[in-house]
Amino acid sequence: MATAQPFPQPRSLTAIGVSLAVHVLLVGAWQLSRPVKWQDDDEPQRVQFLRLLPAPEAMPDRPDRVPPSPAPATRQRAVETRPQRVEPAQAVPTPGTIALPAPPMADAAPAPSSTDLLRDARAAVGAIDRALRAENPARGIQAPVETRQMKLEKGIARAAELAPNKWYQAPKVEEILDPGGYGRRRYRVVGAAGTYCVTYESNHAPDGLDTMRDGIKPKFTNCDEDEQPATKQKWK
Repeated sequence: MATAQPFPQPRSLTAIGVSLAVHVLLVGAWQLSRPVKWQDDDEPQRVQFLRLLPAPEAMPDRPDRVPPSPAPATRQRAVETRPQRVEPAQAVPTPGTIALPAPPMADAAPAPSSTDLLRDARAAVGAIDRALRAENPARGIQAPVETRQMKLEKGIARAAELAPNKWYQAPKVEEILDPGGYGRRRYRVVGAAGTYCVTYESNHAPDGLDTMRDGIKPKFTNCDEDEQPATKQKWK
């Protein structure tokens, strides 16, 4: 348990003096750091004019030493030793030869005309074609040879296709060319009851029908005699 002292402790005078000295120094430094207040004495302002002198002009450089003039004897010796001018000898003109243009030859060949050039080009192309054909006689696309017997056989087969079938035979169907165009599909049907054609319209036909809604319905019509099926050419 702490006990209270009956008498106060004496303070150190040295510490108090040091503290006062530090405070005095701080106050003095603060006073010195403050800006000096401008004192206005109500005196008129004075203006001082300064006159600028022009820059000095640069003087030309003078040689430090002037070469001495040569003596008269030296000048005379230089005049005597000066080489004399030699006059060139006049050139004697020599007779020369003048080239004259050669006269045009009377027997010169005339320039070929455009007709002659075209004829020569065709002859050269023909010679090249004959040479190539001689090297490769079987070159190129050629149609097969068709004899009379072959044509007769094709005609008999065509007549058998167009002949009506028996009542117990299935109808014969073949695709023919559409004379109207527009990408329609046209078929010839040969059966026991007769011959007729079936046409399926195209989406590009200008008939105003809505194929998306109504669909494509076939049309039954007669077949013209000139309507023939598409043929394929055989090549070898």
